[in-house]
Amino acid sequence: MSDTSISGTSNLMGKDEFLKLFVTQMQYQDPLNPMDNTEFTAQLAQFSSLEQLTNLNSQMTDILTYENSLHNTISASLIGKNVTYSGDQSGSGTVTGINFENNATYLVIDDKTKISLGDITSIS
Repeated sequence: MSDTSISGTSNLMGKDEFLKLFVTQMQYQDPLNPMDNTEFTAQLAQFSSLEQLTNLNSQMTDILTYENSLHNTISASLIGKNVTYSGDQSGSGTVTGINFENNATYLVIDDKTKISLGDITSIS
């Protein structure tokens, strides 16, 4: 997964680019005036933080994918069931279908009303 701006070009430095820059900096430093230990340690800590954040981002993406899959499964199991719902709209009816929009799952009630799973207050 890459971070891109609207134009499609990369706008963030990834861990590979950071490591290449760090190694290049080490290669071209003045041997008579080497990098300060605290500077070196700080840059290593930044690289470690970047790597951990990248891993965390990947894991969060996996969790969101799993959550969407779970919502889809729950929604499919509700087809034909009567539900009561509240939220922007309130009422009750039979789940007649599922609608997927903008990475969200909605239930279609009586072929006309669209509600989110979170709006359900009871199932019968």
